[in-house]
Amino acid sequence: MPGYNQQQLNYKVLNGNACSLMIGDQLIGFAQTVSPSIDMGAEGLYGIGSAKPQEIQQLRFTNSITLDKFKLTDEGVAFFGGSTDLATILAYNQFNIFMLDNAGVAFLSYVGAVAGTNNTSISSNQPITEGVSFLALDVLDKDGNSVLNSNSADVFNTLASAVNLPLVTPGG
Repeated sequence: MPGYNQQQLNYKVLNGNACSLMIGDQLIGFAQTVSPSIDMGAEGLYGIGSAKPQEIQQLRFTNSITLDKFKLTDEGVAFFGGSTDLATILAYNQFNIFMLDNAGVAFLSYVGAVAGTNNTSISSNQPITEGVSFLALDVLDKDGNSVLNSNSADVFNTLASAVNLPLVTPGG
């Protein structure tokens, strides 16, 4: 007897239709675009005698995430379980922002995010949209580890032990 011989698709690339966004424990409805960003602060270090950088160091990290979403009516806010529009609760508050896969597991978490900019775009014959940009203290991977942890101390400790040098620590 013939069969359909169907096979479930096993995607190798996560797409926007298979993930969601939460700010704290609130699912953000009608989000259109989420743009996470980690500026690694790469800066060239220069010395006298050459116009080329002698070394490039990552000196500071800036973690930002921008959310573009439809502006909800009062009915839309209530539908998603909110009591007030997101723009009214951003001032003087910090949030944890989670990007979840289709199984509900956070694959990126922006910790201690504070709103920096909130803008509204009103165009004729288009839905009104809001854009909110946040700065965050840290970014965690799916295992809860910071993606920004420096390996500098690990490298130093490995070098020091390889040449049998004592490790000098502040106060030690």
